[in-house]
Amino acid sequence: MVLSKRNCAFLLVFVAAVCLELYQATHIVGRCRCPSFSRIYRSNITDFQVYEPSPRCDSTEVILTRIKLDNSTEKLCIHPRGKIAVNLIKCWERINKEESRKMECIERMKRPEEKTSED
Repeated sequence: MVLSKRNCAFLLVFVAAVCLELYQATHIVGRCRCPSFSRIYRSNITDFQVYEPSPRCDSTEVILTRIKLDNSTEKLCIHPRGKIAVNLIKCWERINKEESRKMECIERMKRPEEKTSED
């Protein structure tokens, strides 16, 4: 089968468009979950998520869930190089990223007077 110059040009443009579409679908950089970070000190943290770098976002993201004073919950993004995030990430890796063991990491962060004792 012989292609004319016009058909070759059309085919080339079509292949380039498909390649560009596939690239954009798999490499969406700049769509991080955390556009900004909150400062947080010791708080009533109930859960956290650690998102590894991916094609969607090129940095590690740490999102905390905490209980506010009015008993509602709030999700906060914290800087991945901050003290709390670094400790959570280390613990997350130590427990082999097992969802069922997350509370071990949260309990580890609490001050001694905040921990519940079973005496």
